[in-house]
Amino acid sequence: MKRKPKFVVGLTGGIASGKSTALEQFGKLGWSVLSADDLASEILMNDPCVRMKIVQKWGMHMLNDRGSIDKTALARLVFSEESERTWIGELLHPIIRSKWISFVQSCPSHKCMIELPLLFENNLQSHFTCTLSIFAPSSMMQKRLHVRGHSREEAEARIGSQLLITQKADLADYVIWGGGSKEFLEQQISSLDITLYHKLNL
Repeated sequence: MKRKPKFVVGLTGGIASGKSTALEQFGKLGWSVLSADDLASEILMNDPCVRMKIVQKWGMHMLNDRGSIDKTALARLVFSEESERTWIGELLHPIIRSKWISFVQSCPSHKCMIELPLLFENNLQSHFTCTLSIFAPSSMMQKRLHVRGHSREEAEARIGSQLLITQKADLADYVIWGGGSKEFLEQQISSLDITLYHKLNL
């Protein structure tokens, strides 16, 4: 019996737009899902080569009490200076990319979804059957980041480090609204899941 070709969706959107919630919901609907942010956290915690390079560049104060990279200190540094953000991206992104490509290749399911905040910034569209962007207004993203403990300046720096949310929406094949309630986001995802199911069975 011929196996179905894999249908791979790239999920992106602005910071604090609802990507993680959306990814979790797609997982509940039977998709094999993976988050690039989770991969980054895993690498920072467990990869000794990455840890060594970060310490060599920025010093021992980048380590927390457990000896792994202090993600809060790292984020504060890279979101305040574009050149530092470029350096960490060049270190981490190839490792992250190899991991999610391996995930897609080895995944037994024929429908996969990868959450990539910088999908369009890194021109990764060709890796996916289609792309999906979660759209939330800047004011909502700032509010959510404030709830997470970020100052207004930190929130603006994080939002400003990515493409405009309107650009992400223009580039995506599908767009869903992440500026409302969790329930409304889940309703949109359920509808989109049905649309994608029909495409899978064409």
